[in-house]
Amino acid sequence: MKCLLRWLSVVAFCTALAACAKPLFNLGPFSYTISQAKLQQAIGQRFPYRQSLGDLLELQLLAPRLSLLPDRNRIATVLDLTLSGQLLSDVYSGTIVMDYGLRFEPSDNTIRMTHVQVTRLNLDGIPLPYQGLVQRYAPRVAEQLFDDFPLHRISARDMDRASSLGYELGGFKVTPEGLKVTLNPKPTSDSVQSVQ
Repeated sequence: MKCLLRWLSVVAFCTALAACAKPLFNLGPFSYTISQAKLQQAIGQRFPYRQSLGDLLELQLLAPRLSLLPDRNRIATVLDLTLSGQLLSDVYSGTIVMDYGLRFEPSDNTIRMTHVQVTRLNLDGIPLPYQGLVQRYAPRVAEQLFDDFPLHRISARDMDRASSLGYELGGFKVTPEGLKVTLNPKPTSDSVQSVQ
């Protein structure tokens, strides 16, 4: 984001000189791609993650491994997990695989998981009588837990820079190269008046 904003600053300055301070809005949308490696690094900073499920169970997730699903505009993540607590006689470990879309939450400038789907859950050593219950209910609990989970917060400074250049976050698209982020020109007062 910082590289893009620096580049936008140069473009804005040159455009202002060339067009006698004409607004930057006429340049149209900008997009940039965050590589899979950068996404992996950003998501990795959110883990390990612990969540208590009442006083009876504790879930710990760690070591996320991310992959891109461009044909579905989604991201998949494999996580190692441990499950422990008063209801269990032991600590159980395994993996969970989920995929999800992304959305921007403007109230706190976060990029959040949305429409989470658990595609696979493996827990080693669960006693046979409980395996059916775990397979039936644990994926739904995980989907509810992670739907709207914040993966990354864009700094207020970066948001202010984009806004001062006349841009706002437009949307996300998962591509084979990474996550394509689009910045759209903010509506101008002229365009707002012409709509009315």
